[in-house]
Amino acid sequence: MKISFKKVASIAVSTALVTTGLVAAPAIAATKNLTVETVFQLTSTDPARSFEQTGNMINRALYETLLTYKGGDASTQVPGIASKWSVNAGATQFTFTIDSRAKFADGTKITSADVVFSLNRLKNVKGNPSSLMNGITVSAPNASTVVLTTEKATPQVLAIVTSPALGILNSKVVKANGGSDAADANTADKALEFLKTQSAGSGPYVLSSFNLTTEVVLNKNTKYWGAAKAGYDKIIVRNVPVNVQRLNVIKGSSSIAVDLSPDQATNLGNKVNVVTGKASNVFFFYLSQNSTFSPATKFTADAKCIEAVRYGINYKKIVRYAGLGAIQAPGIIPSFFSGALSQKDAIVQDTARAKTAFDACGIKDTPVSIGYWGDGGAVNGLNFGSLAALVEEDLRAIGFKPKLTGAPIAVSLPLYRDNKEEMGLWLWGPDWPDSTNYTESFSPGTKVGLRMGWAAGSDSVITNLQTQASTETNAKKRAALFTEWQKEMNKRSPLIPLVQPAAILVANKSVRGVQDHPIWKVNLSEIK
Repeated sequence: MKISFKKVASIAVSTALVTTGLVAAPAIAATKNLTVETVFQLTSTDPARSFEQTGNMINRALYETLLTYKGGDASTQVPGIASKWSVNAGATQFTFTIDSRAKFADGTKITSADVVFSLNRLKNVKGNPSSLMNGITVSAPNASTVVLTTEKATPQVLAIVTSPALGILNSKVVKANGGSDAADANTADKALEFLKTQSAGSGPYVLSSFNLTTEVVLNKNTKYWGAAKAGYDKIIVRNVPVNVQRLNVIKGSSSIAVDLSPDQATNLGNKVNVVTGKASNVFFFYLSQNSTFSPATKFTADAKCIEAVRYGINYKKIVRYAGLGAIQAPGIIPSFFSGALSQKDAIVQDTARAKTAFDACGIKDTPVSIGYWGDGGAVNGLNFGSLAALVEEDLRAIGFKPKLTGAPIAVSLPLYRDNKEEMGLWLWGPDWPDSTNYTESFSPGTKVGLRMGWAAGSDSVITNLQTQASTETNAKKRAALFTEWQKEMNKRSPLIPLVQPAAILVANKSVRGVQDHPIWKVNLSEIK
């Protein structure tokens, strides 16, 4: 299958974008319902099992964490359930004091026992976000104090605890409905179905209904303990294709469109505001390093095959497709995080080098498949199928025989996570807003490293930089390590960063407080 850039661009691309900053609208009567439309990245609303963007957005409104962030900021933690906190000199002990006012939606007071249960359940259920608790133990010296301890310096703990996956549940309610935080919780915990019908958190909203394919409905928590009360009686989060999101926000039948591209965010009329910035998501391409998985991966695991792909891709073409505000991703760490590479560090297409490497690789006419989210899946307005088609065109030009094998997210995501793709095109949004999220996820033997078949011990230089960055507490030294890690990744890893798109949110002018956030995209709790 061959789709030219010209054809893709004629359908979905424009480099023109007119934006307006979101300003406070004139005071008008608040609507009772808020409708948010997005393309679902959602598995459940169980914090211990949900790790996708839509799930983070919803769970942020249902479940509060020890610490959190305000607005679009992702650098300075503010109180959540914890009213104060402290860190020891070695960054190995983090002590949190629970706000004496904090209570769950049923009026039950939040205690340290609820925090210990929630975090141990997250760890032991062994869902996709369980890795956030790697190396962290939790204890409670008294009913109002929680201590998180690590064996080595882990300064990123304060960022990690802001993740919605570390949302605090009402332990008595969850236990009564099959929940478990025991070591065997991956089989013993039976609370998933219950948490699809109602929430057990302390946020300004409670779960009213959940449907994995159509919509999730939240109602106001009438017993909310915090100062930032719910701005709406009801929030409906709908699973809607991008083109329909555009039509609905123009008509006013929806309040917020989450996934419009730069092209789709133009000429929307005077009834909406457009919020723009750099997205935290980075789209990337990878080659499987599992040399025994298929005839093709015998070659994709070869360094020359990786080199051929790395220098065969036309990155400028991909950025043009992504539209105004997008940049080539020079590394996997987004531009606004510590140690991010600059555009001068970005890989430059070199077709002559790519063709030489292709010949040395030996793959010749062996067909190779490219996996991706293929049923119209889009993030930041970028369609995975269109991006994959552009890469496929480039690879075919240097000699590969690629085949696009996109599939619905329920099929393609497990294949990617289980290292069952020969090549893949995916994206990464941060699990916590710190560059260690990338070093700890993309190095050999880590979460995405293993998804690429890149086993521990595959590259000692990259692993050594990862190890140093994980414990360094000096900000300048940390940044230097993150930079060097990415440069080494760009030399030898099977990972090829492609593009960091623009972040665009379109909201009705009656809606205030809309800001893009790198973890939960839209903070439903702050919208008025």
